[in-house]
Amino acid sequence: MMPVSVSRWLQPLPQWSAIALHPPQELVHVRLKAADGEFDLTRNNVIVALRPLTVAIGMDGPLSLALQKTDSCELHFINARDGDMLGVLGLERQQDWTTNGIALALFGVTGGTHRCLGWPGRPWNRWLQDRAVRAGSKPGNFALSPAATQQIMIFYICPRPVVLVSVDGGSHSNLFPMDLIGPVASDRFTLALRSTSASVEPMKAARRVALSDVPASHHKTAYSLGAHHKNAQVDWESLPFRLGRSAFFSLPVPEWALRVRELTILDVRTVGSHTLFMAEARSDSVIRDDAQFFHTSGIHEHFRGRQGQPLPAATRP
Repeated sequence: MMPVSVSRWLQPLPQWSAIALHPPQELVHVRLKAADGEFDLTRNNVIVALRPLTVAIGMDGPLSLALQKTDSCELHFINARDGDMLGVLGLERQQDWTTNGIALALFGVTGGTHRCLGWPGRPWNRWLQDRAVRAGSKPGNFALSPAATQQIMIFYICPRPVVLVSVDGGSHSNLFPMDLIGPVASDRFTLALRSTSASVEPMKAARRVALSDVPASHHKTAYSLGAHHKNAQVDWESLPFRLGRSAFFSLPVPEWALRVRELTILDVRTVGSHTLFMAEARSDSVIRDDAQFFHTSGIHEHFRGRQGQPLPAATRP
């Protein structure tokens, strides 16, 4: 049999890792570096499309002023503990979206690099991952290029929460997981859903959703609900857990949710492969304090382990 130490070198690190954190995550800071300054965007950076890979940032006065002279900038992912750089993404401003008093700048990703692995581990792992991406690409399937996959892993150096989205418009209803979500202002959220998802039209029609924070101990349940992306109707009675009701819209939500936020959808826009929803927070109910299900990239998880700071895995109770 092949020694474990050798077999590990023949397998790429996982693209994503399920971890348990108490929100908000404080492990990684995200900063935007522009020609005229740097800005803390730890709570203000979201992916809004995967093809082409597009990042959105909520704009305020100082940030808009700093980006007037150039459309190019960088996102820096910084280890909060020592200030070391973990990864960089190059951005090119592509378009703006101003709606309901919020200005959103959309950036294409032009390149990226990271320092989570040293040499020769970094190029070797990238070669293994690129090979796996190409081998897994099948005609007709939604697939990303090897370069885009590497760039997304850099973006996920900063852990991202996974939530369950409840939508119920009468004849159309669903409950499914998402992590392409995030705040872009104090009371505004964006949600990016692949435009081929059966849930897009119900969300457009209902104009309201509830986001349920998932306990890390229920991450397997969240993964199983990913199959609902293909369905426009869910049988609420058949779900393997009890349901409660959200405070304002009375939407079905898991009884074990850590936190429930209700959002009104204000506007909708297509960005590449995804449908982008701009939403406003209507209610926010914190139910219990427990470790939440987050995604981070495998390279980041590996880095933490090598530094003697392993990330807690999302496991069953």
